[in-house]
Amino acid sequence: MSRIGRKPISIPEGVKVTLTDGKIKADGPKGIVEQKVPANIKITVDTAKKLVSLEATYNILQDKIQHGTIRSIINNMLRGVHSGYERKLEINGIGYKAQIEKNTIIFHLGFSHPIRVSVPQGITVTIPNPNLVVIQGADRELVGRFSASIKALKSCEPYNLKGIKYSDEIIKKKAGKTFVSGTT
Repeated sequence: MSRIGRKPISIPEGVKVTLTDGKIKADGPKGIVEQKVPANIKITVDTAKKLVSLEATYNILQDKIQHGTIRSIINNMLRGVHSGYERKLEINGIGYKAQIEKNTIIFHLGFSHPIRVSVPQGITVTIPNPNLVVIQGADRELVGRFSASIKALKSCEPYNLKGIKYSDEIIKKKAGKTFVSGTT
């Protein structure tokens, strides 16, 4: 039996939770997030106590796995619509920068052409300076997936530390290869 799955989730102030047709929907100040729930998991919402609890049938091993996972996903949904999620990306390198036009981010990353990335719905992107991209949203998975796709455009390499990295990521700089003369 899942220990995490049995733990009830408290509903933050200002968040409304509804269940319809195998889906759970959270509505809060930062947005609306919806998630499909497997048929083997029963969700009960107690609005008086402001708690969401999950119950699973343990017919197969997959039921145990989904119990804790769905509980964590619902917890992330409630936290996301209440306070939101944020990822910061740093761009390092001479001439490397980002700028935003309408719903598109334009990256200059040392290639012969600029790279254009359209911002998905539910995500807010701000660029306080040309070398910092701030991604915000209510859906943790969407924020993480979008920031990872941006980072994959040009990952930070360990020799000159040029590229895109998360602001809290630590990359150890490697020493370059040195040439040693073969004469003695």
